[in-house]
Amino acid sequence: MRVLLDTSVLIEPGTVPAGADVAVASVSFAELAFGVRATTDLRQQALRQARLDRLRSELGPGLPFDDEAANAFGALTALVVAAGRNPRSRSLDLMIAATAYVHDAGVVTRNLEDFVDLQSLVPVFAA
Repeated sequence: MRVLLDTSVLIEPGTVPAGADVAVASVSFAELAFGVRATTDLRQQALRQARLDRLRSELGPGLPFDDEAANAFGALTALVVAAGRNPRSRSLDLMIAATAYVHDAGVVTRNLEDFVDLQSLVPVFAA
């Protein structure tokens, strides 16, 4: 089984299902790149950049958010709306889930609440 590591797991590693083929969404790399620049503390910037560089080296290129993922994003957003929730604050998580969906993968996360309405289309695992 293939799983995408949510950004939360890239920041603070957790448990991955045994035997899983691990990948990452390019959206998660974008979130980490934002995190590098989100602080003005030069030491923190250097530490965050080093982590991002190490993860890219270890995990390889991120799976892209492409047109197929964009279509899946619409379906996943509809699930969130149907559950009476606002998808706007969860856009990046929905993009990660959409990337997982088109690559027939699950998502491993430390924030199960971010993916709560998506389980019918994307398997979600606690880290």
